[in-house]
Amino acid sequence: MPIYLPEPPPSRPADGKGFNRLTLNAHIWAGGAQCALMPRSYPTLFESYDTRRARWGGFGDCIRQEGDCGTCPVLTELETSTEQVTFNSPRVLVRIETTISQGAMFNATTVTTLWMTDRPDDPDYRSNGQKWTWRRIRCLKGWELGRRYRDEIGEGFWLHRTAHAAPPHVEVRTKLRGTFTRHAFFVDQTRAALLTCYSQCLHSDGRLLNVIGHHTPEKANDGVLSLRSWQLSLPSDTGRGRHLVLGANWGACSVTLMAGRETLARLSFSGSTWTPEQIYGAAAALLSHTEG
Repeated sequence: MPIYLPEPPPSRPADGKGFNRLTLNAHIWAGGAQCALMPRSYPTLFESYDTRRARWGGFGDCIRQEGDCGTCPVLTELETSTEQVTFNSPRVLVRIETTISQGAMFNATTVTTLWMTDRPDDPDYRSNGQKWTWRRIRCLKGWELGRRYRDEIGEGFWLHRTAHAAPPHVEVRTKLRGTFTRHAFFVDQTRAALLTCYSQCLHSDGRLLNVIGHHTPEKANDGVLSLRSWQLSLPSDTGRGRHLVLGANWGACSVTLMAGRETLARLSFSGSTWTPEQIYGAAAALLSHTEG
């Protein structure tokens, strides 16, 4: 895909009188080549995800001015990025704040600041949000670009979390135990859930663990889970001959993934902070993000 965007030549617009003329500023250097991986606005951020759509204008300057993209540090940064959204939310709002640079009368430029928040209705997004840049957002993995957004506070755009985004508040510790594998979900060194995969794991990537982590409470304890079985519901079968079995007693709760009479995996919940909605979401991940 094209990444190097050379500066277009000066145009000679038709004036409607039978001949062409150069524009008055045609002799002024327009800025040189640009990089399609360095967006500076929402439209160019959208184009940067598929650079076949990218056109010169609105991107950051090419740092090499030669089109040698194969060994460019910008491309390396994108491939090795560990940028992560620290809000445990299915979507976040990125507010766009635009100001005019001071001290310049004729060549004043706009300055854009991005603020990420998980509280879209909060007018104090600077204090409760996080400051980001276009380049950092382009390096973000596991999140999809959403629509533009505007309200009485200002403008911005949405980012939507996918199953490829790791939960920011959960540490997953995996141990192989002969005929089964255990994945323990820790929040601040306290175990909140335990996934046991029998025979072999049915997840080849991290999507299942990520989604379970997304539904894991942000605070964990060693308390008693005070939920009754009638308060809980499970998602229906996906049509692959599998079903979920709920095991709920006072102080303990688990969901078992079955294929006929064969037990494939069991997810156990610990602590008193789990809600029925969180248990439902974690159970749904067993159906939608396991293979075979």
